[in-house]
Amino acid sequence: MWTLSRAQKLNQQAFVAFSRKTIRFSFMPSPRCDFIRYFPDDYSGDFSSVLGDSFQYVAPSEGLTDLDLIIPTSHGSDMSTEIWDLRSKLSPKTLIGVWFWDNHLAQVSNLRTAIAADFVFPSHNYDAEYLVNPASVMGIHVPACCGQWTAEEASRYFDECENLPRDGRVLVNYVDYEFSPRSELLRRLKAEMPEANVLLMEPGDRTRYFEKSRSERFREWASHKSTLILPVANDVSTRIFDALLAGQILLVPEGIADFDGVIPREMQAELGIIRLADLEIETIRSAAADAEKAFDLAGAGGTRMRHAYVLGNHMLVHRVHSMLRCLKLIGLKRFAVVFGGGAEVPLGLHLNQVGK
Repeated sequence: MWTLSRAQKLNQQAFVAFSRKTIRFSFMPSPRCDFIRYFPDDYSGDFSSVLGDSFQYVAPSEGLTDLDLIIPTSHGSDMSTEIWDLRSKLSPKTLIGVWFWDNHLAQVSNLRTAIAADFVFPSHNYDAEYLVNPASVMGIHVPACCGQWTAEEASRYFDECENLPRDGRVLVNYVDYEFSPRSELLRRLKAEMPEANVLLMEPGDRTRYFEKSRSERFREWASHKSTLILPVANDVSTRIFDALLAGQILLVPEGIADFDGVIPREMQAELGIIRLADLEIETIRSAAADAEKAFDLAGAGGTRMRHAYVLGNHMLVHRVHSMLRCLKLIGLKRFAVVFGGGAEVPLGLHLNQVGK
């Protein structure tokens, strides 16, 4: 049966790759993001400072030979053709683990990408079951993070901005996707709430933000005391971590899937995060006023604490590390690839704890 042989082959291949003393891997942001220059050119400093001797990062520019794992990112487009093309350039031993940044959207395209991969890491756990399939292994939930600055850049830009004055208006800086339920609210906030600094971009023209230098982008975040989190589709987005990294207080609606699992309630209280019972204008207005007061009360210590929390826990390197640790457990024989499923778990390839 092909499904069982596929599970056995991946299990053997993964055991060989991830039982090595040092696992060689490469991180490959999707070229579909090149037009906005989202990802920095070089993460090698972050990887070398966090990963230790068990994992060795190899930049794509150094070549793709003798790698154990490649981690491409996927952002809602069908990347299957690119993955098959990539395989033709790799050693047969090299595994491909795709990190899905937008699995809460474009399900058909994402599933095509998943089938071409060896391992699947969804960013949005609440909408990941459809990615389960008999060709690639469902890995752990790997949430969004702050990915547009390296740790060194983030630290430097924060220091440069730390003593600059901040706008008391709540920052509302978004791409205005008309298909999203938030679109109408964004336009209402712009028209009805002067306490909000609403900066919108059309999906086809994001130059307002992405033509800025990386330091200017950080400065935009660091020029405000608070920001309003409005998901496209109930998701934990990168802006949560961007805003905290810049020291802001977040206004977050209740009911965002995965949020409490990524930032526990106790930590939310420490960070000064304000939860919104609804998205009525008056509710947001009141919360914005509370956020400004809380920011001023906590002062520079609170700002730096929020920055340090993301810098130490929610940068891109931390997410990559979590994927590597997960796969390392196969090499340690604590997890194994199996084909299975049932009433509560979709039929497909999964990582199961050995002995259970």
